[in-house]
Amino acid sequence: MSFELSHTLAGHHLIVQPSDAALNPPEAYFYVQDGLMIACGVLYALCYFFYALRTYKDKHLAGPIEHMATTMAYELYYAFATTSTPLELACFILWFLFDIAFVGVALYSAYPAHRRSLVLLRLVLGVGAGVVFLHYLCLLYPSEREQCTAFWVGVLLQLPISVGSLYLLIVERDVRGHSLEIWVTRCLGCWTAYGLFFWRYWNVPENWGYVGSGWSVGLIGVTLAAEGVYPWVYVWVWMSRQRRGGGRRKGE
Repeated sequence: MSFELSHTLAGHHLIVQPSDAALNPPEAYFYVQDGLMIACGVLYALCYFFYALRTYKDKHLAGPIEHMATTMAYELYYAFATTSTPLELACFILWFLFDIAFVGVALYSAYPAHRRSLVLLRLVLGVGAGVVFLHYLCLLYPSEREQCTAFWVGVLLQLPISVGSLYLLIVERDVRGHSLEIWVTRCLGCWTAYGLFFWRYWNVPENWGYVGSGWSVGLIGVTLAAEGVYPWVYVWVWMSRQRRGGGRRKGE
C-alpha cells in the first residue's frame, strides 16, 4: 500500500489539547504546533549549551546561578503535568538534564570552591520550593493539561532573563558570560515559544483567550524589545572594551 508508513504516523502529535482536538482541526494546525514545539526545545537546549560554553571559557557567569532554580522547577514539574506520552516526558527530562549540566559547569567555573556547597544547597531548595509552588498554583488555577499556568509562569520567567541580560551588559560594561550565540538561540527560542501559543490563539481563540490579553501582549512585548536591543548593546560594550584594551583575547 502506498504511503503505508505515513498513514501509521497520522494523528500522532505533541501535547494535543483535548479541547482543540474536539473541534476536529486540520492536520496543518498540529504540524505547525509540533514544529514550533520541537524548534523551541532545540533552541533552548542550544542556548544552555552556549551558556555553559561561555561560562567555562570566561570563568564568569552573567547573573546569579540561583535563578536556574526557577526554570529547573518549571521543567521538572511540567514534565509530568503536561505530557501524555513517554516521548514527551523524555524530551522534558532531557531539557532538565541540560539545565543540570549548565549548573554544574557554572558552579565549577564561576564560583570559588568554598561557595559551591552553599550555592548548590540554595539551588536544590529553590527547585523543591518551586515545584511545590507550581503544584499549588495549578490547584488554585486548574486548566486543561495545566497549559494556562504553564504559559503565564513561562512568560514571567523569561522576562527577567531577557531584561536582566540586557541590564547586566549596560551596568557591568562587560561581555564575559555573554555571547551572540546565546542571544540568537535565546531570542529565537522566545519567538518560537510565543509563536506556539499565538498560533493556538489565532486558530482557536475560544480555547486560548488569555494568550491575547493585554497583560500577555505587554509582558511579551517588553521581553522581545529587550531581546531586540541586546545585540546592539553587546556590540557597543564589546567595542568599548576593545578600545580600552579589556576585551576578550582573539580566538576566545
